[in-house]
Amino acid sequence: MGKSFVDPTDEGVHTSRGERKVVLMAGYRLDSIAGLARQIEFAPTDVRTAQLASAEDLLHDLDSNKAYPLDFVTFRITGFRSRSTVLEEQSLIPGIALQHDLGKLIEEVSDTLNVVAADVGEPVLTIEDLTEKFNVTSKTIQRWRRRGLPARRFVFAAGKRRVGFLVRSVERFVQLHSDEVSQATNFSQLTTDEIDAIIRRARRLATSCQCCMHEIARRIAKKMRRSHLTVLHTIRRHDTDHPALAIFALAAAPVPETDRARLIRGFKKGTPLTVLAKRACRPRSVVYRVILEERIDRLTHRKQKFIDDPLYHQNDAPEVISNLITAEELAAPRPRDERVPKDLPAYFQSLYRTPLLTRGRERALFLKFNYHKFQFVTARRELDANYARSRDVQNLERHLKLATHTKNDIVTANLRLVVSVARRHVRPGVDLMELVSDGNITIMRAAESFDFHKGNKFSTYATLALMKGFARAVPLMLAAKRKAGAGEEMLTSVADRNALSSTLAATHDELRGLLSKLEPSERAVLLANYGVDHASSSLRGIQPTPDDLDATHGLSRQRIRQIEQRAMEKLRTLISARDDA
Repeated sequence: MGKSFVDPTDEGVHTSRGERKVVLMAGYRLDSIAGLARQIEFAPTDVRTAQLASAEDLLHDLDSNKAYPLDFVTFRITGFRSRSTVLEEQSLIPGIALQHDLGKLIEEVSDTLNVVAADVGEPVLTIEDLTEKFNVTSKTIQRWRRRGLPARRFVFAAGKRRVGFLVRSVERFVQLHSDEVSQATNFSQLTTDEIDAIIRRARRLATSCQCCMHEIARRIAKKMRRSHLTVLHTIRRHDTDHPALAIFALAAAPVPETDRARLIRGFKKGTPLTVLAKRACRPRSVVYRVILEERIDRLTHRKQKFIDDPLYHQNDAPEVISNLITAEELAAPRPRDERVPKDLPAYFQSLYRTPLLTRGRERALFLKFNYHKFQFVTARRELDANYARSRDVQNLERHLKLATHTKNDIVTANLRLVVSVARRHVRPGVDLMELVSDGNITIMRAAESFDFHKGNKFSTYATLALMKGFARAVPLMLAAKRKAGAGEEMLTSVADRNALSSTLAATHDELRGLLSKLEPSERAVLLANYGVDHASSSLRGIQPTPDDLDATHGLSRQRIRQIEQRAMEKLRTLISARDDA
C-alpha cells in the first residue's frame, strides 16, 4: 500500500491511512512514529535507555531513498513484532520522513531520562564543539541532523538542558557520510598554498570576470572542493589583514532587487541572456546566476505531495511504468459512440468524445503521475543551490512538466463526470457553467490525493469529492446571487438623490415593522449583510459588518449564512401574507 507523502522541505506530511496532518517543522510528520514515541516515554528507565540506543542504530542504517514497513521500524526499536494483517504490513514509510521523525523521537525520549552530561561514560559534544571540531557552521550541523546525525538532550552545568551528541554517534555518522562531510568541512586547516591559491583565484575573478563576492566564493569552493563559507571567510580575513590589497573591493556589487526583478521578467519573456546582460551592464555569468537562483527558489518553495510505491525505489522503474502504459494502450478497447445529452452546450458535448480510462490504464497513469512527483522530490532534496547548474534545474522542471501532462490526461478523461454530477446540483439562479468550473478545480485536487493502492476507481473517489464540493459551493452561490440582487435593488431605489429622503420616509415604518418580527440574531445578520437599518445610522456609514457579528456574537461565517437564509425566508412569508391581505 502506498503512502501519501509531502516532501519534508514543505513542512508537512499527509498519509493515506487517515493519519492527521502534521505541518510544523519541529513536529512529527507521521502519527505512527509520534505514537511510538509516546509509548516509549511511559516505559521504565532501563527499557527507555535500551530502546533509545536501538533508535539511534536504526537511524544510522536508514537510506533516505528507500521506504520501510512500520512493522520493521517498531521491531528494530522495541523488539516487538505486531500481529498486523498482510495489507497493513505492506504499508511503507518513506525513508526521508522516517529520518526526520526518528531524530525527533530520540531527542524527545532522551529529554525524559534527565541524563547529566558529566555522568555519561563518554564525551558529549555540543553544537559549538562540533562547529569548532569540523570548522563548519551551526547550519551545517543542523543539516547533518536532518541527514541522520542523532542528537540527544542532556543536562549540562547549572541545570541547563541542551542538545548534545555522543562521540560514538558522531564518529559513525562521519564514517557513513564521508563524502558529504568531507565536502562541507575542513578536517585539516587550510595550508599556506591553499590560501594563496584562493586569494589568487579570487583576485582574477574579481578583476577579469567582474563577479560578486558570493559568486567568487562559490566558484572557488567548487574548484577546490572546499566549503563555500570557508572560502568566503578566508577572503574576508585577507581583506581585513591587507586593506590596501582588498579583493572584495574590486568585486562587482550584488545585483539590487529591482534589477533582479527586471532581469527575471525579461527572461520569462524569452529575452536571451546576452541581451539581458548588455542591458544591465553586467557579465553574462552574473545574469545567468540571477536567473538560476530565481528558478531554484521557485522550485524549492513548491509543495509537492505524492503517493509512494515500492516500484519507485527500483532502478528499472521508468522502463516498467512505460511498458505498463504501452501495454494498457494496446489492450484498450475501441471507443464506442457515447450517448450525448441533447440539452448540453456544444462545449460539454465534445467531452463525451474523450474515451474513458480502463482500470488498468488508470492505475498505470497514476503510477506515472506519482512517479514523476517522487523523482522531483528526490532530485530537489539532492540539489545543492551553491553548485547547481541549469541542467539540474531543467531536470526538476522536466519532472514537474511530465507530472502535469499525466494529470491532465487523467482529468480530461473524467471531465464528463464533472458535468454529470454538476447537472444534478443545478438550481434556479445557479449556472451550470459556474458549477462545472468549480468542479474542475475539485477534480484536479482529487487527482493529487487519490491513492490507487486502495483498489477504488478514481471516478468513485472523484464523485464523492464533487458531491461534497457542490454541497458547499451551491449555497454560497445562491447567497451571493441573493446578496447581489438585493444590492442592485437598493441602488436602483436610491439612484435619484432628490428622491432619497422621500423613498426612505415611505418605507421606513414598513421596513421597521418587518424587521421587528425577526429574532435579534436574524435582524443583526440582515443589517450587516445588506447595509440597511431602520435608523439613520446607515446614512452616516455606521453599520455592523459580518466581522462585527463574528466579534460581538461569536458567530462563524457558516452560521451567519444559515441565519441569513432563515431570515430571508421569514421576510418572504411576511411580505406574501401582507400582499394577499
